[in-house]
Amino acid sequence: MITADIITVGKLKNLYWRDAFFEYTKRITPYAKIEVIEIPSSPFRTETDKKKTKKEEGERIRHALRGKEKNSIFLLDEKGKEFNSEKFADMIGGGEHFTFVVGGALGFEDALKKEFSVLSLSRFTLPHELARVVLVEQLYRAATILKGKRYHY
Repeated sequence: MITADIITVGKLKNLYWRDAFFEYTKRITPYAKIEVIEIPSSPFRTETDKKKTKKEEGERIRHALRGKEKNSIFLLDEKGKEFNSEKFADMIGGGEHFTFVVGGALGFEDALKKEFSVLSLSRFTLPHELARVVLVEQLYRAATILKGKRYHY
Protein backbone atom coordinates (compact mmCIF):
# COMPACT_ATOMS: atom_id res chain seq x y z
CA MET A 1 0.00 0.00 0.00
CA ILE A 2 1.23 3.47 -0.87
CA THR A 3 1.56 5.85 2.06
CA ALA A 4 2.20 9.51 1.41
CA ASP A 5 1.85 12.93 2.92
CA ILE A 6 0.91 15.86 0.72
CA ILE A 7 2.06 19.12 2.26
CA THR A 8 0.53 22.15 0.62
CA VAL A 9 0.95 25.86 1.04
CA GLY A 10 -2.54 27.27 1.24
CA LYS A 11 -5.95 25.71 0.92
CA LEU A 12 -7.98 24.70 -2.11
CA LYS A 13 -10.14 27.81 -2.45
CA ASN A 14 -12.11 27.07 -5.59
CA LEU A 15 -14.90 24.51 -5.44
CA TYR A 16 -13.93 22.86 -8.72
CA TRP A 17 -10.36 22.16 -7.47
CA ARG A 18 -11.74 20.82 -4.17
CA ASP A 19 -14.23 18.59 -5.97
CA ALA A 20 -11.55 17.14 -8.25
CA PHE A 21 -9.08 16.64 -5.40
CA PHE A 22 -11.59 14.94 -3.14
CA GLU A 23 -12.83 12.73 -5.99
CA TYR A 24 -9.32 11.31 -6.43
CA THR A 25 -8.67 11.03 -2.69
CA LYS A 26 -11.89 9.01 -2.49
CA ARG A 27 -10.85 6.79 -5.42
CA ILE A 28 -7.39 6.16 -4.00
CA THR A 29 -8.60 5.06 -0.55
CA PRO A 30 -8.52 1.28 -1.27
CA TYR A 31 -4.93 1.52 -2.53
CA ALA A 32 -3.19 4.15 -0.45
CA LYS A 33 -3.13 6.11 2.76
CA ILE A 34 -2.79 9.79 1.97
CA GLU A 35 -2.56 12.52 4.59
CA VAL A 36 -2.91 16.16 3.56
CA ILE A 37 -1.17 18.81 5.63
CA GLU A 38 -2.09 22.39 4.75
CA ILE A 39 0.19 25.16 5.93
CA PRO A 40 -0.69 28.84 5.74
CA SER A 41 0.36 30.93 2.78
CA SER A 42 1.78 34.43 3.22
CA PRO A 43 0.44 37.52 1.44
CA PHE A 44 2.58 39.50 -1.02
CA ARG A 45 2.22 42.69 -3.01
CA THR A 46 5.68 43.98 -3.87
CA GLU A 47 8.92 42.34 -5.04
CA THR A 48 10.29 42.67 -1.50
CA ASP A 49 7.15 40.98 -0.18
CA LYS A 50 7.65 38.11 -2.63
CA LYS A 51 11.13 37.31 -1.26
CA LYS A 52 9.83 37.56 2.29
CA THR A 53 6.82 35.36 1.43
CA LYS A 54 8.98 32.63 -0.11
CA LYS A 55 11.24 32.67 2.94
CA GLU A 56 8.32 32.51 5.41
CA GLU A 57 6.62 29.72 3.49
CA GLY A 58 9.96 27.90 3.23
CA GLU A 59 10.34 28.02 7.02
CA ARG A 60 6.82 26.61 7.46
CA ILE A 61 7.58 23.85 4.97
CA ARG A 62 10.81 22.94 6.79
CA HIS A 63 8.89 22.81 10.04
CA ALA A 64 6.26 20.49 8.50
CA LEU A 65 9.04 18.26 7.15
CA ARG A 66 10.79 17.74 10.49
CA GLY A 67 11.23 14.07 11.28
CA LYS A 68 10.53 12.91 7.73
CA GLU A 69 13.05 10.91 5.69
CA LYS A 70 14.90 13.40 3.53
CA ASN A 71 15.41 10.96 0.64
CA SER A 72 11.64 10.42 0.30
CA ILE A 73 10.67 14.11 0.19
CA PHE A 74 9.83 15.66 -3.17
CA LEU A 75 9.10 19.31 -3.90
CA LEU A 76 6.88 19.80 -6.95
CA ASP A 77 8.37 22.24 -9.45
CA GLU A 78 8.31 22.43 -13.25
CA LYS A 79 12.13 22.26 -13.32
CA GLY A 80 12.26 18.99 -11.38
CA LYS A 81 12.85 15.43 -12.53
CA GLU A 82 10.12 14.10 -14.81
CA PHE A 83 8.64 10.61 -14.79
CA ASN A 84 6.04 8.90 -16.89
CA SER A 85 3.20 7.23 -14.98
CA GLU A 86 4.77 3.76 -15.02
CA LYS A 87 8.16 5.00 -13.74
CA PHE A 88 6.43 7.07 -11.07
CA ALA A 89 4.50 3.95 -9.98
CA ASP A 90 7.76 1.99 -9.83
CA MET A 91 9.38 4.71 -7.74
CA ILE A 92 6.62 4.87 -5.12
CA GLY A 93 5.75 1.18 -5.18
CA GLY A 94 8.59 0.08 -2.93
CA GLY A 95 6.68 0.48 0.33
CA GLU A 96 8.40 3.64 1.53
CA HIS A 97 6.50 6.57 2.99
CA PHE A 98 6.74 9.56 0.65
CA THR A 99 6.16 13.24 1.22
CA PHE A 100 5.20 15.52 -1.66
CA VAL A 101 5.23 19.29 -1.19
CA VAL A 102 3.13 21.65 -3.28
CA GLY A 103 4.38 25.22 -2.94
CA GLY A 104 2.33 28.36 -2.84
CA ALA A 105 1.57 30.79 -5.64
CA LEU A 106 5.22 31.90 -5.82
CA GLY A 107 6.76 28.45 -5.71
CA PHE A 108 9.73 27.60 -3.50
CA GLU A 109 12.72 29.60 -2.38
CA ASP A 110 15.93 28.45 -4.12
CA ALA A 111 17.52 27.25 -0.87
CA LEU A 112 14.65 24.80 -0.30
CA LYS A 113 14.99 23.40 -3.84
CA LYS A 114 18.69 22.77 -3.17
CA GLU A 115 17.89 20.99 0.10
CA PHE A 116 15.33 18.47 -1.20
CA SER A 117 14.64 16.44 -4.34
CA VAL A 118 12.50 18.20 -6.93
CA LEU A 119 9.87 16.40 -9.01
CA SER A 120 8.03 17.77 -12.02
CA LEU A 121 4.44 16.92 -12.89
CA SER A 122 4.87 18.83 -16.14
CA ARG A 123 7.25 21.28 -17.77
CA PHE A 124 4.29 23.64 -17.85
CA THR A 125 3.91 25.95 -14.89
CA LEU A 126 0.74 24.83 -13.12
CA PRO A 127 -1.25 26.85 -10.60
CA HIS A 128 -0.51 25.36 -7.18
CA GLU A 129 -4.13 24.26 -6.74
CA LEU A 130 -4.09 22.39 -10.06
CA ALA A 131 -0.71 20.82 -9.20
CA ARG A 132 -2.31 19.40 -6.07
CA VAL A 133 -5.09 17.81 -8.15
CA VAL A 134 -2.65 16.43 -10.74
CA LEU A 135 -0.49 14.97 -7.97
CA VAL A 136 -3.33 13.05 -6.33
CA GLU A 137 -4.54 11.85 -9.74
CA GLN A 138 -1.03 10.54 -10.51
CA LEU A 139 -0.86 8.85 -7.11
CA TYR A 140 -4.17 7.17 -7.92
CA ARG A 141 -2.91 6.16 -11.37
CA ALA A 142 0.31 4.77 -9.85
CA ALA A 143 -1.67 2.77 -7.29
CA THR A 144 -3.86 1.23 -9.98
CA ILE A 145 -0.81 0.42 -12.12
CA LEU A 146 0.83 -1.30 -9.14
CA LYS A 147 -2.35 -3.33 -8.55
CA GLY A 148 -2.44 -4.40 -12.19
CA LYS A 149 -5.67 -2.57 -12.91
CA ARG A 150 -6.24 -0.96 -16.29
CA TYR A 151 -6.28 2.80 -16.10
CA HIS A 152 -6.37 4.46 -19.52
CA TYR A 153 -3.42 2.68 -21.07
